Amino acid sequence: MLRAVTIIFLLTGGLLAEDGAQDAISWAGRWVLDVKQSNAPEGLLGLEQRIKQNGSELSIESKFPEPGNGIVPLMYLGILTNSLKLNTGGSEVVNQIGPFMQTSKTTLNGNALETDWKSEAKGEPVEGHWTRTLSGDGKRMTLKVTESSTPGQSGNAELLFRKNSARFPSSPV
Repeated sequence: MLRAVTIIFLLTGGLLAEDGAQDAISWAGRWVLDVKQSNAPEGLLGLEQRIKQNGSELSIESKFPEPGNGIVPLMYLGILTNSLKLNTGGSEVVNQIGPFMQTSKTTLNGNALETDWKSEAKGEPVEGHWTRTLSGDGKRMTLKVTESSTPGQSGNAELLFRKNSARFPSSPV
């Protein structure tokens, strides 16, 4: 009898520890693009994101080199922006990104954030999907990016970020 109680206790404790690990998933921190592990164009060299998390609300501040021509490819709309808000509860969020209004819905699925977004460029619809996945140790984040627009243009990329504890530089005011 004591053995059965001990086994049940150990099994229950293991399940609680697993649930606790799910609750402990944190996207918060400073994330630096690992260019060697990403299929990113040169324009993304130096990309860093600081993610702040407050319950289901995520605030993402990015630092990146401005493109020489001042034009960010549509595929990176929402990635190469100074500030982005997301809500992991699936509610719709609207962000102003340069001249674009971007509408997105994000859901949390285990250690993955799934975001569908839509916008409009020159009167044509543009849409995309991001999947952010955290590694088990919480030190790596993979961001899979897909984008399509009606004139038949599309793109995809896989970006690997590493968590960095160094201070995120302040933006010039």
